[in-house]
Amino acid sequence: MRKILVTTDYSTNSKAGVRFAIQFASQSSAEIIFYHVHEGVADNNWNPKKKNENPDHDLRLEKLHKFINSIYTSSQLPLVKFRCVVEVGFDTNNMILNFAKQCKADYICISTRGGGTLKKLLGTTTSALIEKSTTPVLVVPKTYRIKPINEIWYSSDLANLKSELTKVQKFALPFKANIHVYYYDFMIEVDEIMNKLNKVAAKYTTKGTYFHFKKMKIDHTISHHLQNDMTKHKPSLVVLFTKQNRSWIDRLFYRNNTKEVTFDTKTPLLILKNIFTNKQFR
Repeated sequence: MRKILVTTDYSTNSKAGVRFAIQFASQSSAEIIFYHVHEGVADNNWNPKKKNENPDHDLRLEKLHKFINSIYTSSQLPLVKFRCVVEVGFDTNNMILNFAKQCKADYICISTRGGGTLKKLLGTTTSALIEKSTTPVLVVPKTYRIKPINEIWYSSDLANLKSELTKVQKFALPFKANIHVYYYDFMIEVDEIMNKLNKVAAKYTTKGTYFHFKKMKIDHTISHHLQNDMTKHKPSLVVLFTKQNRSWIDRLFYRNNTKEVTFDTKTPLLILKNIFTNKQFR
């Protein structure tokens, strides 16, 4: 059974991550852990196995349960298996990452602030968590509305297609979702390039996996084209892979590594790590 660690700070924004995680779990029989970090100094002598020893902790846990139940009540979501965990400390990111390892979470689910540039969308703290996390991260925008997960997009540079596509297919399997591989290139109209792309599509296209090769304008980033297509077709989720030798934010969302572009989406993102450093497709 897959396990999703869902972080929340009780804000309105964080409700989106809760709703998405419940939809995710209802379609794939996953277990959810709702997790909150209460800012403060932890009592190292407290034993969580001993009941009634720390009434403050019980109140914090009750608050988290009430928050989750209120979302259930207002959204009429399907019942799924979940539990709530509250920890006390100041270093929220490291606490999330450490607990994800401790509970062997398959995914960390976090909510974003909203639109604008990517830094505004995520915030400094969330961006840092994504960079440091070895656990795949689900990023859910505050504007997310509940919908079935049945159309998954994978934005690829084709450099590590075999290993990356295998991971995407494994992720999509419980949802019985279609996978759409999107590749953007300035030279898409060059016969030699198009012949290579057609060979790639012929090799990896299967039932439920489809390829889309799109012309890229030289004065726009991949994210610009990706967002335009997302707005038109409204996928359930978009998969992005980070590269260890370059920030995923720089690679995808900056023009010439200097000017950040806007990225405003209602679509959840799945951020996966790729340890490979193969040559570019072309």
